[in-house]
Parts: sequence; structure tokens; C-alpha cells
Amino acid sequence: MEKFNSAVFLKVATPDKSNAALYANALFLLVLLAVGFVTPWSIVMAYFLETIVIGLLNALKMAFCVGFKRHNGGTQGFGIILFFLVHYGFFVAIQSIFAFTFFELGGSTFFTDGIAVLKNYWTLLQLDGMWLLLLSIILNNCFSFATDFLGEKRYLKFTASELMIKPYLRIFIQQFVVVLSGFFLVYLDAGFIAAVLLIILRLGIDMFLVSLRDNSASIDKVADWYASKNAEVSAEEVKKQLKIFTE
Repeated sequence: MEKFNSAVFLKVATPDKSNAALYANALFLLVLLAVGFVTPWSIVMAYFLETIVIGLLNALKMAFCVGFKRHNGGTQGFGIILFFLVHYGFFVAIQSIFAFTFFELGGSTFFTDGIAVLKNYWTLLQLDGMWLLLLSIILNNCFSFATDFLGEKRYLKFTASELMIKPYLRIFIQQFVVVLSGFFLVYLDAGFIAAVLLIILRLGIDMFLVSLRDNSASIDKVADWYASKNAEVSAEEVKKQLKIFTE
């Protein structure tokens, strides 16, 4: 069996039509940061706000899955979407309190009360250039939703139940990267480095996910590699979970 090696990572990083939008968005953010139109805090917190955008679009994906299957005789109801929104909202609230408290303890002048979630989110929206960054994030995610999920009719391949668990691991990774960048921003007073680090790390994560989703060779290699390290799970089971996770 072919080993999971550096060739896979080289394939992931190679610019092509599947990741061109990711490179363009990262370059756009770097330019805004370099010319001073946005601050490092704005960049870091914009990615934090993306958590909400991803959750709302995932609920919409679930609605398409339920609607199509009900139209074709399925029995699953739309109640699962409400359950997801409540559960996901609670998940985001807990992570938000953790992150805001982390910044508060670091001496942030923006967040002085970690548990005041709504107040802190309103503060985020007042940061320099935040509305432009938020618009960019919304458009980028909606473009992916329209071209990938709807354009390729991915709602035929998944159930709402499968998609319900999809955002959590990705959001956990994303919030970890945000907090890691925040460490540089708050504790080391290296704002520009923090913002650039976040943009690069997120670009790498997103390119890896796109490569797994759109490149069968990449997903096969990852699945085979993981299955070889964990005898209790098959490569086919790993591939199915990866497809759900990268959706």
C-alpha cells in the first residue's frame, strides 16, 4: 500500500481551479492587511464570525437534503434542522465564552467580560473593516454552496442526519487556529504575525479539505493511511466520514 507522504501535501498545495478561490480570498485578506484597511484584530475575529456563517449554511444544506428525499418518498422531517440549530448554537456559545475569556485574561481592551457573548459579538462588528471582511466570508461560503453543493447536486449523496455532525470538527479546528493566532496577538503583541499566521493556516486547512473532497486519489491515500494505523476501521468507512466532514 502506498504510504501517505509529502507528495500528497504537494498535490494539495498545487494551484488549480478547485482551490483558486481559496488563494484569491487569502490574497485579498493579505492585501487589506498590508495596506492597513483592516487591523489584525479584524482578521482574527472575522474568522471567528465565520463559525456562524458555516452553521447557517449547513442548516440550509440539511434542508435541501430533507426536501429532496421527502419529495421522493423519504420520511425524515425538518425538525432535525431545528435540533441542529439549537445544538449548534449552544456549541458556538460555549466556544465563544471560552475564546472571549481567553482574550479578556490576556488583557484585551475589546473584550472585558468573557461571558457577555452578545455584547462581544456586537463589539466584533465595530472593528475596522469588519463589515467588508464579513461580506467577503459570506460571499465566499455562498459561492461554494452554490457551485459545489447545489451545482454538483451533493444533496443527493447525503442525508440531513449525516450533515448534522459535519461542521463540529471543522469548527473545532478553526477555533483552535483562531485562539492560536490570538495568543500571538494578545500575549506576544505580534498582531501582524498573528493575522498572517491565521490566513496561512486557514488556507492550508481549506486546501486540504478541498483536495479530499474533489480528488479521489487524495482521499484514497488518506483513508488507506489512516486505516493502516487503525485496524478496527476500514478504508471505506474512513472515506465515507471524510466525505461528510469535507462537504
